[in-house]
Amino acid sequence: MRSPTVLCVDDADAILELYQDLLCQHGYEVLAASDGHQALQAFHANAEDIDAAILDYDMPGMNGFELAVRLKNHDPALPILMISGHLPDLEEMVPFVDAALSKGVPVKEILNGIKLLIDTRERRGVA
Repeated sequence: MRSPTVLCVDDADAILELYQDLLCQHGYEVLAASDGHQALQAFHANAEDIDAAILDYDMPGMNGFELAVRLKNHDPALPILMISGHLPDLEEMVPFVDAALSKGVPVKEILNGIKLLIDTRERRGVA
């Protein structure tokens, strides 16, 4: 059985390193991207293997919501967790964002959020 793969996108290297360390320690594979365009390239090259995405909202060039729209246009079932310091209303981002957290939440909340999204997708038979 393969490990779930999470596409993590943030323009801050320290945040990407945190996701890499945290998720790998808990059995996930991580594809890291520092902006929306790099994330789309990684997604198109690995779409079959990506089980969920963690996106930063505030990024130069293409914000997390714009990236979420593009990802969902290619895979409507892809679970997306938005994490940002300046989070807009989640209701305004549905159906493109499945869950949202503020930066600085305990890492356990990030782990629980991504696990819940992946488990929900698997229960729906989309994995």
